Amino acid sequence: MGRYRGNHYRSYNRRSIGHERALEHIREAEALSTELGGTDQDVKNYFFSLSSAQLRAIFDKYESEYGNSAREYAEKTLPSWKSGKVHMSGTVAERLFNLLPPVMPLEAKFQLTESLWQHVGPSSNKKFFVGVDVNLEDISGRVKSHLEEVVTHYEIPSSIEARFNWLSQGDVTVKQQLLNHFRQQEKALLSEALRTQLPVLINHLNSEKGSLTTHAAQVLKVGKHEVQVVVTEGINGVSETAPVRTSETSDYSWIWWVVGIIFVFWLLSK
Repeated sequence: MGRYRGNHYRSYNRRSIGHERALEHIREAEALSTELGGTDQDVKNYFFSLSSAQLRAIFDKYESEYGNSAREYAEKTLPSWKSGKVHMSGTVAERLFNLLPPVMPLEAKFQLTESLWQHVGPSSNKKFFVGVDVNLEDISGRVKSHLEEVVTHYEIPSSIEARFNWLSQGDVTVKQQLLNHFRQQEKALLSEALRTQLPVLINHLNSEKGSLTTHAAQVLKVGKHEVQVVVTEGINGVSETAPVRTSETSDYSWIWWVVGIIFVFWLLSK
């Protein structure tokens, strides 16, 4: 009985230690994800794409800071990390990834900023309702103003700010370069959409005005922002709300069906 209790205790203790280690790995991964801006997959992809010479330089620094055994384990486990057979712990990932920014070219830092923006950047969906009498310059101006507002006038999310801090490693000049590039990319995206998509949208609206039967819609997209312009009857100019239906009987016609059925049952019960 004593041996059983001893074995049971050791087994329970091992499970308890394993559970604590698993929770610690989760906490480490969450902390790393926060530091990198909310996702570390793009950073892992960059790390795994490094050439042999680049990896050797990273592992040289890794060894100088954490010892030869840490380097040997990392080099031996790299193929398994890359294939996904072994999960890279938060501690190891943080140590390795913090060695990347000082040797990372600026272009790669730009790309890691853009890849995160694709995940955490704001999105919007706006709908304009226009009548057949709409002035095309009016709707063009409304669409342009809306997109300029949502695309270029926003606060940098905290996740992007964290990525800036990690990539710049305290270098104010690098951080400003990242911010300027980020802003310029958004403005270029907006400018290209307004130059190419907006004229097409306006031309479609112009052609549909004359042949309108019920309603037609055109969509303009800029990144994760979408503007839908709906040409419809029962509205003048431009509105952000759908036209009110004029026939209330069509909305409540089902009531008369119910009343009719009740009346039939009443007659049959006589």
